[in-house]
Amino acid sequence: MCAFYIENSEEHKKGKVIKMPKVSMYTASAGCGKTERIANLYVDLIVERKALPQQIVAITYTEKAARELKGRIISKARQRNIDIMTISKIQSSHIKTIHSFCIYLLRFYWMRAKVDANFKIVPELNALYYKFIDNYLSVVPIVLDKLPLEKFFIEEYFHLLQSLIEEYSNSAKYIQKTIPLDPEVTYIFDHMAEMLDREFLREITYDLILEKAAKLVQIPEVKADINSKFKYLIVDEFQDSNFLQKTIFENICENIIYVGDKKQSIYRFQGAEPVVFDEAAETSNIIYELDTNYRTNLSLGQKIDAISKILFPDYKPLKYFYSADGFLKIVEILNPTSENRIINEAHFVAKTIKEMVENGFEISIGGAPKRKVKYSDFAILSRKIQSIAHIYKEVFEKYNIPLEINFKRGLLQQREVVPLWGLLNVLQNPYKKSAYMQLLLNPIFGVNQHQALFSTIEQLQDLVPDDLKDFISKVRENLYIKKLSEILHEFEELFEYSCKVYNIFGKPAYENVRLFYDLVEESESFSVDDLEKFINLQNEKFQFGKSLSDSSILMSIHSAKGLSFPIVFLVGLGESTQGPVMRNPKLKGSYNVQSKEYVIAPIWMRDKYKEVKDITSVQDKQELKRLFYVAITRPMAGLFIVNSTVKPVGKKRGGSKSFADEIELSKIIEAAKEIGIEYEKIDLKDNEKLEKDFCKSFEVHTKSYLPTTIMEDKFENRFRYLSPTHIIDFKNCRALFAFKYIMGLPIFDEANTKLEISCNAKLLGTTVHRVFELTSLDKLDTLAQNIALAMAENGFEDENLIRNLVYNFFESPFVNSIKNKVVKEESEAPFYLKLGDQIIYGIIDKIYHLPDKIYLLDFKTNLHFDHNKFEMYIPQLFIYTKAVLEREPKKDIHSSICWLREGKMFEYKMASEHLQDVLKTIDEIRSIKTKGDVLKLIEESIVKKDCTGCDFEFYCKDEQNMILVRKKLE
Repeated sequence: MCAFYIENSEEHKKGKVIKMPKVSMYTASAGCGKTERIANLYVDLIVERKALPQQIVAITYTEKAARELKGRIISKARQRNIDIMTISKIQSSHIKTIHSFCIYLLRFYWMRAKVDANFKIVPELNALYYKFIDNYLSVVPIVLDKLPLEKFFIEEYFHLLQSLIEEYSNSAKYIQKTIPLDPEVTYIFDHMAEMLDREFLREITYDLILEKAAKLVQIPEVKADINSKFKYLIVDEFQDSNFLQKTIFENICENIIYVGDKKQSIYRFQGAEPVVFDEAAETSNIIYELDTNYRTNLSLGQKIDAISKILFPDYKPLKYFYSADGFLKIVEILNPTSENRIINEAHFVAKTIKEMVENGFEISIGGAPKRKVKYSDFAILSRKIQSIAHIYKEVFEKYNIPLEINFKRGLLQQREVVPLWGLLNVLQNPYKKSAYMQLLLNPIFGVNQHQALFSTIEQLQDLVPDDLKDFISKVRENLYIKKLSEILHEFEELFEYSCKVYNIFGKPAYENVRLFYDLVEESESFSVDDLEKFINLQNEKFQFGKSLSDSSILMSIHSAKGLSFPIVFLVGLGESTQGPVMRNPKLKGSYNVQSKEYVIAPIWMRDKYKEVKDITSVQDKQELKRLFYVAITRPMAGLFIVNSTVKPVGKKRGGSKSFADEIELSKIIEAAKEIGIEYEKIDLKDNEKLEKDFCKSFEVHTKSYLPTTIMEDKFENRFRYLSPTHIIDFKNCRALFAFKYIMGLPIFDEANTKLEISCNAKLLGTTVHRVFELTSLDKLDTLAQNIALAMAENGFEDENLIRNLVYNFFESPFVNSIKNKVVKEESEAPFYLKLGDQIIYGIIDKIYHLPDKIYLLDFKTNLHFDHNKFEMYIPQLFIYTKAVLEREPKKDIHSSICWLREGKMFEYKMASEHLQDVLKTIDEIRSIKTKGDVLKLIEESIVKKDCTGCDFEFYCKDEQNMILVRKKLE
């Protein structure tokens, strides 16, 4: 194929031309065979010898779509008699989601991308972003002057940080098109980008995967290498792409094929803009239009065309491959009050389905002869399903109709369900910080999210109300014995959680909680891991939009995209399109189609802020029309559009608009007779319900068992979980222990560079420990490579120092004596040890298992050996030894500290007095119960004369600072 060139003004002046990819585009309305066309295109490239399977990248937007496309391609390949070896290469080729392909690129070019080769994907990196912004604002606080000096200024500050993070992430999707209107915001964004580029990331979000990949593929050497590997790129559902993704596509290979439909662009919340589709169309070499519908029967399709013409004036009617009958009916249910609006809608849907099945209603699908409908022919689609799922579940049970709910992961992300998920995770993972944050960060417990973000696990545990702590402690004794549903039942009975949710969040949130309880009951799970698998695998019950059992399906419109169903009920049109009432963000961004810029306005620039909000409102309305179009194009034979609303009383109701208002359903109803659409209005009288005996009165209990805070001067539960470091620090200096673990004071040194030295020591230790984690005794030949990797990950530059420390160990007589005898090796091994009623958690640097012995090693990187220091670490070595003895009681345990500076090892000998010493220290720590106890701890330490200095000496050696400490604790 011939190359396609455009001239770039700057490069052209230098006598160069920029080589651009050759782009072909297929536009196809819903049901016009996009997936079929892509499969044919893929196989054609192989048959015509234009490319091998490994030279073709096919991008989809969901894992399910990728599996379906791969299966379709393999089927086509077999029909075309392609050899089995080539088909096996198709099986392992790059037919995957955009994120999966970018992950492949980042792992392959990890050094150039500046990520860990084994990076983990996490939901968010807010702590990292907070650090960047805090760092900037502490030096250049100009933008803070623009915040209102309100009573709770700190809340304003964190609200600003939150908005900065959100808009920074949003703006990255509009590559080279972002315009922050306030220059200070620009400087902060530039600072964040610069700091992020310096980070060698071990954890990465889905958004950052795309951002890192976009930068990676623009590195000339990397781009050239990628271009040499791949000849063709095919992108399905291209209308859901954002500018960042388009940049990635344009750098993968020379020949690009985009397939999509602008009318189905419904992912603006992910940065997808219809204008991305328009820009690609403008630069395409050729555009093919697919205009034959292979999904919908002719009579139904023509009615959908007429509605689509109202939604999109430039819409072109389609040709229909199947000429069978189909129906479209609009139903309006007028309710006297809003209380039973959703229930009445659910009853209408259930009653209609029941009657159609029992009366033997017949349909024709895909040109096949007519047949009687069954429950699995019906799909109920709604813009949002979380708040209605439990209602539909109960109503359908009343009618004895099997119903499957396709809620994906959305249910677990609802604010009222997150605490329940956090509770279950706390039970199973008592040292998981994120679990405590899930449990506590909500209005029910009232813990501030920013306070929690920077809290230690011990501090978070301290925020758990006492009665809930008792419940958690009691339940842990029966974990994996009782089903999770039994545990949640006890929790509900004791704390009346769902009633609190009803009081705070309202009835829709209450319905979500009840649905979650139902799912936990249905899963019969004993562990959180099993429950998560059960919930996440609910989607696997659906193949090409059909239930595996004879059940109707309830799912969101977004989830239904790309699927088809014999008969669809579109519900939820009476729901408000306004999200939960929240404070206005400090920054608001929106893409301006006229200026072709993503404009970000701060709230203190009121006029500009309002302009951006107005732009967003217009674009939201346009996207709702596209969402409605996606919904009405899912059915093959029949469509019910159901609008359950509340009767207007007197003047027209104000407030937020409903889905039906935004898509101007009234215009469609006005044209219904002309189009040939059946219309029915159900006008319910006062107190009249579609199911009179169903709706029972809902009693709300207001009694609360959970206090929102604990007494501020109480510390008795702060140290329920201890580490060996807690014990060592307490024995070494009780003032340090109080400053560091109880008061949570930061390290501060105003006079010298001790902080920098401390940070370097920590970085050195982290780098050395990473080398030991990467290097096993049976693969010592990888040591040099592992040193380079650990240094790159941590940004440590003194290679000679690292080499000296690690080689002092790996070339030691000890290693030579055991390296051929090791049968198992553990690095960074976590353990739990119970001493009395105290749980101790720790991590052992290295464990070597020999046939009859076990060696435990703790590495010291920045300390020179002396006997006093060795004595200090005896409690730690006792705990390590005791923990492994409980796990391996019949083995001979040897515990040692390896002082890497000297390359010497000192073995620990266990003694009964060590146990008594540790238990005594634990009792002393647990006796700290009041602020007075904490102050006494500090005062007693200060009078001692043997202090050698530490990171916290700034507090106890300065009388002015001690005055502040005393005031805080008195």
